[in-house]
Amino acid sequence: MKSSTLKKIITAVVAVIIALAAFGGGYLTRSLLNGGKVNSYKWVLETINNNYFGEFDEDAAAGLSLKAIAAQLDPYSEYYTAEEYAQIKKDNAGVKSGIGVSYGFIEGEGARMVTVFGNSPAYKAGLRSGDTVTGATDGNGVKYQFKTASDFTQFMEARVTGEKFTLTDGTADFTMSKEEYAASYTFMATRDTAWEYVSSADGSGFALVENGAEAKKFLPEDAAYISLAQFYGSAAAEFGYLVEKFNAENCKTLILDLRNNGGGYVSVMQDIAGYFTSALSDKKHVAMTAKYKNGKEQTEYCAKYPAEKSVPSDTKVYVLANSGTASASEALIGVLVSYGVLDYKNIFLSDFSKDYLNFAGTGAKTKQSYGKGIMQSTFTNIFTGEAIKLTTAKIYWANGKCIHEVGLTETDGCRLAPAQWSATKDEAELKYVVNAISAD
Repeated sequence: MKSSTLKKIITAVVAVIIALAAFGGGYLTRSLLNGGKVNSYKWVLETINNNYFGEFDEDAAAGLSLKAIAAQLDPYSEYYTAEEYAQIKKDNAGVKSGIGVSYGFIEGEGARMVTVFGNSPAYKAGLRSGDTVTGATDGNGVKYQFKTASDFTQFMEARVTGEKFTLTDGTADFTMSKEEYAASYTFMATRDTAWEYVSSADGSGFALVENGAEAKKFLPEDAAYISLAQFYGSAAAEFGYLVEKFNAENCKTLILDLRNNGGGYVSVMQDIAGYFTSALSDKKHVAMTAKYKNGKEQTEYCAKYPAEKSVPSDTKVYVLANSGTASASEALIGVLVSYGVLDYKNIFLSDFSKDYLNFAGTGAKTKQSYGKGIMQSTFTNIFTGEAIKLTTAKIYWANGKCIHEVGLTETDGCRLAPAQWSATKDEAELKYVVNAISAD
């Protein structure tokens, strides 16, 4: 009898708990989802107030769209719809869509390729950084000339996935189509040969392929050149395999090209930094420290690898940077400088021509890296899938330096390299750096 009564009491209590939980959960869900934009608006404001590093005037946000609210914070904060955020996550994981280029249009010349991502349709077609596209032929044989930026943009926007078309620089043709592809972010060359990443035959990943046609014959005999486009996707793993090639080739000098690399994930930077610090000692090496507005500090460490798979500690390291070298790129430089892997005098900064500065317009920077010493974090609304990226912390190198709004300059001891443009086909800037290295 007592057991039966106790059982009834427990059952009743459990029923009440379940009812309250259901009510509470339903209330929470309704409070976030009902009303659509109104509740998304509240979520955005609360997220900003709780996490944004800078000042936020909530009254000034009244009546603005969610995108406008984020845009008024700083140039790095941004609001994403659920669809936009899903695409961004996919893109940053290395799965991109399109032909795989970034460019600037030069009036009277054409679309100058700044970055051509490895393994992209454009790269496979033979297009390279510094090439200038002047025209095209679509799949029906109709020819186009690109006299303005809108000419090029409209042509590309009109192409559908899988449709073959040909771009031309006036002397060579590059046939491709828009596709979804797995981007690679690194490339390595010596004076004798080069290595690049292409999709493996079964599509399961990348294969590192030797391509002698991409060798840079002007490099010193014991030197290797590695370019790093961004800190996303498989960039860290790719870099590791190139380090193994660097060691197998008995290279003594590494020229690391971070020009036009605007950064990416801190975690990828930590992994790549580890290839340089692991051979120094067995201790943990600080990659950077993030300081938040609430006074909290978070220290991030470099990854650890076996010494034989790391850049040897006696390697002479040089870095190319420009005003497009930002964020994670500058943080990686900070690791190398902090631990003596890289001397300031071995950092070469692009000294852009007047023509380029006029093209780039007001606010264009030269003789420095970008100067982004702040970190962004992305917060997601678990009920809607929307997200907001906010500046949340200031970044300090392991040696305590913060380069925000300053960048790396001649004052630090960096050297300048004349640069006609942000990317040129003749690689004049890289050749200048090689000659300077040879003269050291």
